[in-house]
Amino acid sequence: MRDTDKPIVDEEEVIEEPHIKGKILNIVLLILAFGLLCVYLFIGGEASELAEAVSDIRWTWLTLALFMVVLYWVLESVCIQIFANKMHPGFKFYKTNIVTVIGQYFNCVTPLSSGGQPFQAYYYRRFGMPYSKSIPMLLCRFISYQLSTTTFCAIVLLLRFTYFTDENPALMALVIVGFIGGLGLMTMLLLLAFWRSGTQHVVHVVLRLGAKIHLVKDLDGSLAWADKQISDAYNEIQFLLKEPKLLAKSSAVTFVQLAEYFSISYVIYRGFGYVDADFLSIVSCQAFVYMISSFVPTPGAVGAAESSYALFFSTIYPNAAVVALSTFIWRLLTFYFPIVVGMLLTLVVNHSKTLTRQ
Repeated sequence: MRDTDKPIVDEEEVIEEPHIKGKILNIVLLILAFGLLCVYLFIGGEASELAEAVSDIRWTWLTLALFMVVLYWVLESVCIQIFANKMHPGFKFYKTNIVTVIGQYFNCVTPLSSGGQPFQAYYYRRFGMPYSKSIPMLLCRFISYQLSTTTFCAIVLLLRFTYFTDENPALMALVIVGFIGGLGLMTMLLLLAFWRSGTQHVVHVVLRLGAKIHLVKDLDGSLAWADKQISDAYNEIQFLLKEPKLLAKSSAVTFVQLAEYFSISYVIYRGFGYVDADFLSIVSCQAFVYMISSFVPTPGAVGAAESSYALFFSTIYPNAAVVALSTFIWRLLTFYFPIVVGMLLTLVVNHSKTLTRQ
């Protein structure tokens, strides 16, 4: 029996919904961000050019873009189900789908997507999967996702770094910073896999230093929390190393998922009737936007996502009005649409007495 077969939490504890710190502030920030996005849409370019762009929209392509957002959720569910089939056999795929969409909602409304996994674990528990299974499962998914995204982004950088550096060197510098952040996280996971004691020692040194300069208030509590996180992560990394087929399957699906998700911007581009830009350049732009915004500590990376998208795609579209409209459509589909759908699904699950018993 591996360590993670032992309950991480007491299975008899009351199932309590996780709490989001600064919930009201996050909601206000999201409303403000949407308002600013609407303002940008109308002042980002000439009104006549905006009207022409709207009239030229090919709705079949935008419908396809909407379908691709839903497909992204399904592929995420497939990745998680790969681990669920091993850790909690018999768990229904439709339940995984429901929890995935709910998780997308909480990812969007919390800084750095920090609320997604705690709420997913909570709703998995409501659907009958104990915390001792859902928490390790979600951690395995996090590890496989980080491995896949870091590799995917590295490939994109190798293929398109020089081209975009010539176009906008300052913006590409931010891309490198974002990539280094993701690579650093992946490096920490690898160090943890093969040098657990050393990693734990480094974390302790950092926390004690933070306590000395009054950045860490509760040193003992922080050390205990860090030790638990390190222990949990180590257990799941060791599990994945012993189950390479699971990791390979999840990573392969994630590669397809990322390629599909980053292609949404190309579908939006075709929705305006344009065909000149090559597919790889647009996918690269979207991947670079992801690298810049993934470590911005605002809900949904608001501000950074929109501005970096507009800057990168200003080299793709012919005028500022179309850039503004494409930014609006992209953000509406990939950010606000998941919020609305996830929020409604959360309300349905919370008020259903039969759904979670099936």
